[in-house]
Amino acid sequence: MNQTVKNLAFGIGGTLPPLALAIWGWGDWITFFAHPARIGLVVLSLAGAIAYAFSGSSGFGIGRRKDPSNRWIFIPLIIIAIAFACLPPHLARLDRSSIDGDTIRYLGLIINAIGGFVRLATVFELGHRFSIFVALQPDHRLKTDGFYRFVRHPSYLGALLAMAGWALVFRSIIGLLLTAAMCVPIIARIRAEEEFLVREFGDQYRAYQQRTHWRLLPFIY
Repeated sequence: MNQTVKNLAFGIGGTLPPLALAIWGWGDWITFFAHPARIGLVVLSLAGAIAYAFSGSSGFGIGRRKDPSNRWIFIPLIIIAIAFACLPPHLARLDRSSIDGDTIRYLGLIINAIGGFVRLATVFELGHRFSIFVALQPDHRLKTDGFYRFVRHPSYLGALLAMAGWALVFRSIIGLLLTAAMCVPIIARIRAEEEFLVREFGDQYRAYQQRTHWRLLPFIY
């Protein structure tokens, strides 16, 4: 199967379940789509899934060498992701743990769009080197320019921004807390990736670490 088709299936397959959970959590698809910010969130999510198809990503590819030691990270990631997809819309419908105002919804939509763009842009920058696993692809080389000039893991930064935007579209304090909770497995994943890259690239990666100080959040981490 062509890699573009595989990536399209992967992108749509990873996008539709969270959207379905969000609508289920809200409880009524008609009123879910009654607000432009929620429609915008769905449109952005689907557009991102379609764009991913053309990124050249290897998707599930394990390449020429992989590090299976951190596969456990997918368990908390999936649990938090499921809770994150359905709880904010459910609580928003009940108007619980909510931040008031349409301004928050549209601010969230903008932040989600920015996060999604950063996430997708880094996937396009990496191309076939991008995989959901910690792995090296054939002819793998370090990426140190583009977004990688500013933080060493811009893809995760984009994902967290997109999550924060999603939470704000639903005006959800719980959603913001779940976004913060997602930092725990992501930071564990970052540490595993960097240990793997140091083993593989040695002084070349250490030099990159010296040039680009921040792993995830500029001036913070």
